[in-house]
Amino acid sequence: MQITMDGVLVLTISGKDRAGLVEKLADVVAAHGGNWEHCRMAHLAGRFVGLLEVSVSGEKQQDLEVALRTISDLDVMIAAGIAPSELEPLRQFDLEVVGGDHPGIVREVFKALALAGVNVEELSTRAYSAPDSGGTLFEAKARLACAPEIDREDIRQRLEQIAQDVMVDIRLLD
Repeated sequence: MQITMDGVLVLTISGKDRAGLVEKLADVVAAHGGNWEHCRMAHLAGRFVGLLEVSVSGEKQQDLEVALRTISDLDVMIAAGIAPSELEPLRQFDLEVVGGDHPGIVREVFKALALAGVNVEELSTRAYSAPDSGGTLFEAKARLACAPEIDREDIRQRLEQIAQDVMVDIRLLD
């Protein structure tokens, strides 16, 4: 995909984890006039994966895209993004979920949020051994956004019902 106007690129990357991978990626972006804006990167199952937002001028985009795809042992997907100035303002808030780990927690919580018109902007989850019981706990932290007219009390009520159904604690934070 070739993007021809000045703008934002969203990169999805995945590769075998190794020292110097972020430096190589940053070097390619900088060498082609790109500006590293935002990213989320992690080590998952022996792979280095990430999401990266890069701004770049139109005349340099094609060369940057080609160079990114030639980084050895790194899978790169590139999509056009939207400049922050073009996005409509949303009300943001945070969500925390903690409870005994079992299938379906993410599906049920985020289904309720979707039905309420709430968008997930960031999400991180983990399962870990409970220090006291030895059981497995599940934890999710999310940054949410919705249109200003959406009733926050309705969201809270939906989440309270889901918390009972899937046996987790859910906190909605400002």
